[in-house]
Amino acid sequence: MGIFGKKTEDNKGEGVAKEVKKPVKADTSSKKEVKKEKKASKKDVITSTVSAYGTIIAPIVTEKSHEAVAKNKYTFRVEKKTTKKQVKDVIEEMYGVSVENVNVIVVKPKRRTVKYDRGYQKLYKKAIVTVREGDHIAVFEGV
Repeated sequence: MGIFGKKTEDNKGEGVAKEVKKPVKADTSSKKEVKKEKKASKKDVITSTVSAYGTIIAPIVTEKSHEAVAKNKYTFRVEKKTTKKQVKDVIEEMYGVSVENVNVIVVKPKRRTVKYDRGYQKLYKKAIVTVREGDHIAVFEGV
């Protein structure tokens, strides 16, 4: 037996080890391509769900946001991965208004205590959407 290979019957008497090569699978390149396709499809799924109506979770109706409605500013809770452009496109499509500006704020989690357990609220993203004068969103009216 040689150091780097196995002896075969042909070279047993010679004392020289011949390296035996294992057959290379032809599917290795296709496996890589399949992995790339899976990653690409996952990205497509993420972007398609983010660009759909799933971006806007809920309107935020508080005293402060209700006062901002007089200035044509509406506040929404949105998914963490959404961008300003995605928020703008979805608001225009859902409510039929023209959006002038979108401000995004990442709200840090607050510390909460319940009995003896200490924990934190979830981190979330908030979008403040400025709508063109004359347009309005009906979700915030009558609250």
